[in-house]
Amino acid sequence: MKFPLRSTVQIGRYVASQKKNDRYPLVIMLEPTLGCNIACIGCGKIREYESNKARLTVEECLYSAEECPAPVISICGGEPLIFKGIEEVVAGFLEMKRNIQLCTNALRLVDMLDKFEPNPRLTFVVHLDGMQEIHDYICDYPGLWEIAVNSIKTARESGFRVTTNTTLFKETDVGDVIEMMGYLTNEVGIDGMLVAPGYQYSQIDPTLTMTRAEHEEKFTKIRFATRENGYKWLASPVYQDFLTGDRKLPCAPWGSVTRNPYGWKGPCYLLTDGIFPTYQALLDGIEWERYGPGNDHRCEHCGIHSGFEPAATIATTSSVKETVRSLAWTLR
Repeated sequence: MKFPLRSTVQIGRYVASQKKNDRYPLVIMLEPTLGCNIACIGCGKIREYESNKARLTVEECLYSAEECPAPVISICGGEPLIFKGIEEVVAGFLEMKRNIQLCTNALRLVDMLDKFEPNPRLTFVVHLDGMQEIHDYICDYPGLWEIAVNSIKTARESGFRVTTNTTLFKETDVGDVIEMMGYLTNEVGIDGMLVAPGYQYSQIDPTLTMTRAEHEEKFTKIRFATRENGYKWLASPVYQDFLTGDRKLPCAPWGSVTRNPYGWKGPCYLLTDGIFPTYQALLDGIEWERYGPGNDHRCEHCGIHSGFEPAATIATTSSVKETVRSLAWTLR
């Protein structure tokens, strides 16, 4: 994923310092609340925990960053902006010099902006799964697209860095996604767009998600459109190679670890084979080599960024050629 230059340098130094470690975290996926104010049709999270109202405390959120040294914290859920004390959590992470991706469906974003201050390390990541008709259908919330787009504009006018997060499903019209990327780049002035394939949670309709061959076909078209039009797709060059089928990557689930109200969830953001009381217990308690394509049938068609972007980062930093290529992409 692309970050501002200062954050990129910080993350690069961190990765360089971990050369002697076989496994090290890059991202904490922090779920302070599992509750949400909408119910997207492709979201396995709200169905996995739909009867649960558990929440972390502010102190528990901040302690997760003391336990785990990952330079990036993605605050997700659930909907983080319904979490009481979210502004204290963000302020605490900024004080720790962490890079924060605060994910939101944007329903409360405008009302919450005055609780935050613009900072190069803070990015609001707005869920947007296509243009208006598609996005409102996937979110099962008529009018949400307009709210989200207007919220993005307001946040950017207020000096905040804003990106979007788009999930592709089997029935996703790739032309609609490309139209959205053009609109966000040319009309909204977005700071970047994360676009990744959806994952087959056991709790959602299996017809929603793609096989690896299907997502490779769609991402090949997205990559072509990005190169032709200069769209701000945040996927790193190596991750783009993987999504389009031009190279294989192992999954690195330990590179993006999840903390939710139950504890440290393993092996990854998507699969729950164990819940551990501490970050160290997670590292010691999971047989990491069991996961990824070719190892676990549940991983066979997965291409989501939480496991493969860390693998892409490792592949990049292990090659001078890929490092130069990534740096050129970062500075573009």
